[in-house]
Amino acid sequence: MARKSASGHQPSGTGAVAARVRAVGADDVRAVGGLAAAAAVCLLAAVRVARNAPLGEAPAGIQPVHDLAGPAAVVVPAAVAVAVGVADDDDRALVGLVAAGVFALFAGFGPGGAAAAAAGVLPVAAALVAVPALLDRPRRRAPVAALAVAAVALSLGATAGPFGPDVRWLGTVAALGALAVAPLAVRPSPLALGAGVGAAAAVAAGALAAPFVAGAALLAVGAAVDPGIALAALGVGGGVAVVAEGARRRRVTGVAAGILLLGAGVPATVPRALAVVLGLHLLIAAAEHFELHAVSGGEAT
Repeated sequence: MARKSASGHQPSGTGAVAARVRAVGADDVRAVGGLAAAAAVCLLAAVRVARNAPLGEAPAGIQPVHDLAGPAAVVVPAAVAVAVGVADDDDRALVGLVAAGVFALFAGFGPGGAAAAAAGVLPVAAALVAVPALLDRPRRRAPVAALAVAAVALSLGATAGPFGPDVRWLGTVAALGALAVAPLAVRPSPLALGAGVGAAAAVAAGALAAPFVAGAALLAVGAAVDPGIALAALGVGGGVAVVAEGARRRRVTGVAAGILLLGAGVPATVPRALAVVLGLHLLIAAAEHFELHAVSGGEAT
C-alpha cells in the first residue's frame, strides 16, 4: 500500500510528484521504467562494442552517439531508480533506490570527489534493496542478492574506495557469479534454461575460437578483466535465462532485470553499480510476482 501523508492534506511540490508516481502503481513504474533503463544501458553497451571494433571498421559517426549514450546511461537509470523507489511500499527500497539514483547523478555531473561519495553510498543501497531476498524463506533469491551486494562493494571499493586494485578480480567473480545464479530466483522453465545454456555455449565457443576478441568484448561491455571462460559463459547464460523466463511469462520487469544485470557487467563504476542495484530490485520484484502467481495458480502477465 502506498504511503500516505500524515496530515491528510493534498501534497504539493515534490510531494505531489511522488503522489502521482505512487498512483500509477509500483508494477507499472517498474515495467515502464525498467524497460527505459535497460534500453539506455543496452545502447551504451552497443556503442562500446562499435567503438572497440578494429581500426577502420567502426561505424561512421559513432562518437556523437557515444556522447549521448554515456550521459543517458546515468540519467535514465537514476531517474527510474528514484521513481521505482518512490512507488514501492517498502521503505528500504525507497531509501536504497532513491539514494542510488541521486548519488549516481551527483557522481556523474557533480564536483570532484562526488564519485567517491557515491562509491560509499551505492553498496549500502544495494544491501537495502537486497534485504527482502536475504530474509525470505525459502531463500532462493538470497545467493544472487548476496553476490550482487558483494560485487558492488568490492568492485567500487577497488576503483574508487579503500581497497586496492587486486581486489577487483573478487568483484568480477562476485558479479558474474550473481548472474550465473540469478535464474534460481525466477525458477526458469526448461525452455528458458535451454536459452541460457545455448548462450553460455556460444560464449565459451567464441572465447575459445577468438580469445583476444572475446576478452576485449567482455572488458568493453562488462568491465570484466580476465574473468575466465567458464565464469564468463555461466554469467552470460544466467542472465539470458532470466531474460528468457521474463519473456516467456510476459513479464517486462523480469526481462528488464536480466538485461540490466547483463549490461551492467562488473559494477566497477558508479553507473554500472546503479544498473546492478536497479536490476537486483527488479529481479527480486519479478521473482516475488512469479512466486505469488504460482501459489494462486495463475499465469503471470
